[in-house]
Amino acid sequence: MTNRPTTAFALFAAMLMSGLPIASHAENLKGTGEVVVATAGGAFEEAQKKAWFEPFTRDTGIKVVTVPSSAKLLASAKLGQPEADVSNINGGEVPTWIENNALEKLDYSYFSKETLAGVPDFMRGEYGLGSFYYSVVVAYNTVKFPKEHPNNWVDFYNVNAFPGKRTLPNCDLMLYGALLEGALIGDGVPKVKLYPLDMDRAFAKLKEIKPYVGRWWATGADAPQSLIGGEVDMAAAWNGRIITAKKQGAPLQLSWDQSLLQYDDWIVLRNAPNKNNAFKLLAYISQAEAQAAFAEAIPYGPVNKDAFKLLPKELAEILPGAPGIVEEQIVQNYDWWVQRGADGRTNYDVALERCTAFLAQ
Repeated sequence: MTNRPTTAFALFAAMLMSGLPIASHAENLKGTGEVVVATAGGAFEEAQKKAWFEPFTRDTGIKVVTVPSSAKLLASAKLGQPEADVSNINGGEVPTWIENNALEKLDYSYFSKETLAGVPDFMRGEYGLGSFYYSVVVAYNTVKFPKEHPNNWVDFYNVNAFPGKRTLPNCDLMLYGALLEGALIGDGVPKVKLYPLDMDRAFAKLKEIKPYVGRWWATGADAPQSLIGGEVDMAAAWNGRIITAKKQGAPLQLSWDQSLLQYDDWIVLRNAPNKNNAFKLLAYISQAEAQAAFAEAIPYGPVNKDAFKLLPKELAEILPGAPGIVEEQIVQNYDWWVQRGADGRTNYDVALERCTAFLAQ
């Protein structure tokens, strides 16, 4: 493996350093005024500023103003008086915003043909646009498993072949920790037949593994910490947490086999005062060059497949959604989770009630 970036990436880096526009159609996106973005802050916001917001302002003349994302954002959009023009939310939350009439339809006429060709169809929704990928993976401690190790959910649930304690997400993180999906795949359900989820079968499998669960994690940091501290030997975990801990010297490894591919979406809030600038921002940051810059700044997978051609090999091969990885992954079906039954409750509502009762036993 070489540490040298590809020729394409070297050219991209040179463009950044020289201050040249990285947008192939930046002229079409030029404008005035501002666009207000609600963001989560911290390292995530710093990466957004570095890869997306500052270059966008440089190339278009439109100022990006960031405000903290909060629970009040949805309420303000429902009232038609949004606190921001655009925000980044989990893809599973978009249907709820649609139900509350809180979103604007996205205008893809601002996007170049090259950008649209690079973004998969399922990431280009009427109201939500894919922002980046992340994944729930099977991870393990390499001291416990120096040679033979768990590779997927089938191995994770095989306590005879791979003895030791496990950690799984608690009920609050049941959806985003892929608790039910992992259990069903571990019980032998083929990925093409995973949805609709068989809740009875999933909870039956969880009942089998429950005596071997050392921790039901409540935050993303819990999984790697439990592995490092020896509390557990393998974990359902978010890939970024494991990769970061590994870079810091922790004896951890992950497998992409049967991992759940998840994503965040961009949304434009109803009655956004800077709606057109919001569409221009989304068109700009969805380009391959901007997507690659974000992956360089923070290890999330770019949704524009052409971005992987611009990344160093050693980075591209550890990102969810990358060629060679995505073929092993299963896209989490957020639409199924928000479907409502005859009683008006969503599948998530039903599963959460069952999960809470299950852990209380």
